[in-house]
Amino acid sequence: GSKNRTPQNITTMSSLPHALEIDPESSLQFTITRDPATDGSDGSSRCTMTLRHPGHTKGYLAFKVKTTQPRRYLVRPNQGIVAPNSSETVSILLVDKDRQVLYSTYERLGQSALDHSKDKFLVQSCAVSDDFSAKFQNEPRMGGEGGQYKKELVEELTAMWNKASSDSNLPVYNKKLHVRHVVDTGANAAAVKGGGGTNNGAASSSLPASFQEGVDKRNNAD
Repeated sequence: GSKNRTPQNITTMSSLPHALEIDPESSLQFTITRDPATDGSDGSSRCTMTLRHPGHTKGYLAFKVKTTQPRRYLVRPNQGIVAPNSSETVSILLVDKDRQVLYSTYERLGQSALDHSKDKFLVQSCAVSDDFSAKFQNEPRMGGEGGQYKKELVEELTAMWNKASSDSNLPVYNKKLHVRHVVDTGANAAAVKGGGGTNNGAASSSLPASFQEGVDKRNNAD
């Protein structure tokens, strides 16, 4: 009967050979500015996430980044592979139209109206075979480091992930991250840092069906 099934052991990240170390580890913070052109930056609201292969396995690890709001965020790259003891930086851009909407919400209702964003990201990683990873080695990427691989490799990665999601024998590491939208009014920028530790790492194993792949607009030109 099923009553003899032991619950899956809660393993720490470091003991999972197929898990990437993700920084930040629980929430992604996007700073919302009112008039981006005047603050000296390019004004976009973006954040970066570092995916590091801790080297618990000699093979490469593949990753995929999904979000509950694929039209709101541009994720680059949204999939790829990482060599042992190296890392990949993923850039996440909050679309300007949404940044403006969030700022006007702030103007009407204050920061508390932005504090409980339901947006989430999901980072998945799994081990890939040496044959698979060999295809990616020494391959140039569009726009250099962090850019997309050539189209055939992107398609191979997509196909690999489609297969992985239906293969119950392949361990896939799933890490959920919450999103925080914080308005930078200059004065309170320093006070805003910290916090965000409310979810106590309660990563449930059931994933919402609403995670979708972030759309990388650059690839839709063809």
